[in-house]
Amino acid sequence: MKKLLLCLLIIYSFNTNAQLPCNDYLNLNFTDTWCLSHLTIDTVNKPDNIWQIGIPQKSFVNPTLGHSIITDTMLPYPVNDTSSFIVRYIAGYGDYYGLKMFNAMYKTETDSLNDYGTIEFSPDNGLNWYDILNDTAVSPAVTWYIKPVLTGISGPWKYYDAILSDLASFFNFQIGDTLAFRFTFISDSVYDNMGGLVFDDIFISEFVEGISETRYKPIKSIIYPNPSANDFTIEFTNPNEVEFELAVYDIKSKLIFKRENITSNTIHIEGKTLSAGTYIYKITNETNKERTWGKFVKL
Repeated sequence: MKKLLLCLLIIYSFNTNAQLPCNDYLNLNFTDTWCLSHLTIDTVNKPDNIWQIGIPQKSFVNPTLGHSIITDTMLPYPVNDTSSFIVRYIAGYGDYYGLKMFNAMYKTETDSLNDYGTIEFSPDNGLNWYDILNDTAVSPAVTWYIKPVLTGISGPWKYYDAILSDLASFFNFQIGDTLAFRFTFISDSVYDNMGGLVFDDIFISEFVEGISETRYKPIKSIIYPNPSANDFTIEFTNPNEVEFELAVYDIKSKLIFKRENITSNTIHIEGKTLSAGTYIYKITNETNKERTWGKFVKL
């Protein structure tokens, strides 16, 4: 009953627009309740929804790590089940506009391939959903650095990490629109007596770019060595030697430096100009509307 009341409270608090100061960035660690108004576990339309927030009492999850969101804190996942929870986010609600980082910790204990998880994105508060893991039509707007595998037995905690900044131009959503991420677990008709799927520390933050109506064509790039304590080299697609601009930001979206009029397909970054930390690079050609993103770590 306590879990059910918590889920209903979460649904109520979001529907009454109780906006907590989690809009500059959203961090769901499930131990505190600070940002839970952005999360919905629908136990009204689906009373048998198996997602629960609590301390997992399952052997594949270490209970000393505290609260998580899991496919039932105690029982194995059932057969023929499809259960979801939704995390909502207001575009451009904070100081920066456009999605930047999307990452979380997760663990799996499932029958490989037959029982699995999905992550979908909605640019219009749930009217339309797009599978950001597998939909090839959407994949140009998603840069996965570590793509999650939400099936099988993961062993230790895993980490997924993506940049979703080009979703704004891809879907043309506007400042103030409600964006949503739907996390779903699906099981087949065979009972496996296994733990399922668990997430923790779901993090969404915004980027410095203004939400644009322009859709950029993604191009390929690679940065190496990465990570490095010294210099970095970026190689990107530029066969016609057109002019690009490089912008480098720190992990808090602060612009570190820019370079303009780059006509080669190679850029060198001196490591001595950067402090240790994680950085995002963006290479853009405004004439042809081409863009590429990347992330690198200075040791």
